[in-house]
Amino acid sequence: MRLVRRSFWTWGLIVLLPAVWGQDEVELLSGTRIQGKILERTEQSVKIQVTADGRQLTRSFPLSRVRAVTENGQRRVINTGGIDSSKPPSTEPVSGSELVQRAPADVEALIEQAGRTPPTWFEAAPLDYPQTLDLSWPDPAPVIWNYTRNVDHYIWDIISSNPKRYQSGVRLMHHLLAVNQQHEGTRVRAMNELGRMYFEYFRDYARAAFWWRQAKVDQNAKFAESTSPAQLAECYWRLGTRSMAVDLLTRLPLTPAVVKVWGDLKETEKALALCDEGLKRGFLPSQTYLLAGDVCRAARNFTKAAEFYQRAQEVPATGNTTQVEQIKRDHDRARATLEVIRLFDALDVSRIADGKYPGKSLGYSGNLEVEAIVKGGRTESLEVTHNPDRQYFHAVEETIRRILARQTVNGVDAISGATITSEAVIRAAAKALAEGMNADAVSK
Repeated sequence: MRLVRRSFWTWGLIVLLPAVWGQDEVELLSGTRIQGKILERTEQSVKIQVTADGRQLTRSFPLSRVRAVTENGQRRVINTGGIDSSKPPSTEPVSGSELVQRAPADVEALIEQAGRTPPTWFEAAPLDYPQTLDLSWPDPAPVIWNYTRNVDHYIWDIISSNPKRYQSGVRLMHHLLAVNQQHEGTRVRAMNELGRMYFEYFRDYARAAFWWRQAKVDQNAKFAESTSPAQLAECYWRLGTRSMAVDLLTRLPLTPAVVKVWGDLKETEKALALCDEGLKRGFLPSQTYLLAGDVCRAARNFTKAAEFYQRAQEVPATGNTTQVEQIKRDHDRARATLEVIRLFDALDVSRIADGKYPGKSLGYSGNLEVEAIVKGGRTESLEVTHNPDRQYFHAVEETIRRILARQTVNGVDAISGATITSEAVIRAAAKALAEGMNADAVSK
């Protein structure tokens, strides 16, 4: 266990030892942290002794620039403004659908600081995995499925399907970094997986970005067709710097994930042009039309969205067995979305009487069911009462959070990496609220 702690933030050399965690610290409003020994605190300033290039230096900071001071393990907040790097940055809407805006330099500092500090829950998270697990993590994974032996299978079957194990999953990835010091390929896979876990499980976009950058997912050809590079761009946007997201997206190879992020940025024309380009390059037509429909729906162009969903339904189910199965699933999803697309613009929660309203829609493995509770003209809660899928619990929770935050399904973006499940929640919520409006109309 000590080995894991010593190696927590490593990718080559050990850069943060346990002794550093016990140092005093001055945290500035910019997000920068200075570690050393607190020498003096007054009503106007704080002095800290630091070591640089083998020399001891004393630095003084006015309290007006300081967010918090940690001395002898006790953290005291001085000012509440600026970037709080002791926890994941907020991406809650601050005015309508706008995210918190930050300068690129502040986002860079936030990513660096968050990446080099452990989450508050890390020390308490158990390092719990089967002793039979092959920590060398062979690539590709064995054909025979065995979650007690293969890391990929263990993540899918045990970690991702159980939110209570999310934290131990992160801990396992750091353990893999420690035990594979001489195997760079395995370490890069662990870094990429850490990015995914922080992004999907915790919506910790700063730490996700940190680990994806360590894995160089935007430069490594191994990840060119994966969702990781596009999700790194999404991290920049959700952390508050659109320009960084756009700069990265313009440099990435064209993938459906890249198109989706352009759509999430409400660059509708750009996203649709890329869908056309994708078709020319051999993207599966049914999936591409679905993607174009989602882009238009997020932009609240429901007429155009319906046209694309209809085109997705009309794609012939031909090709190899895998392609035929995928196209049939796309047909089902397009049909399910067309059933509710007319509802989106008409929904008005303020017109719904207090009560509980059910709704359901097609997920990956079957119908996902929800119950909306409306009170005082607002959706007070939205609960998934039946979910046939064992994965993507994080997508369910985050989609519900976004719907409740906006108090509408209009313009709610599906969750990257879990689009099918997320869209099912959105459609089921639309049906539930429509049920409420129908009930209100009948009562009148």
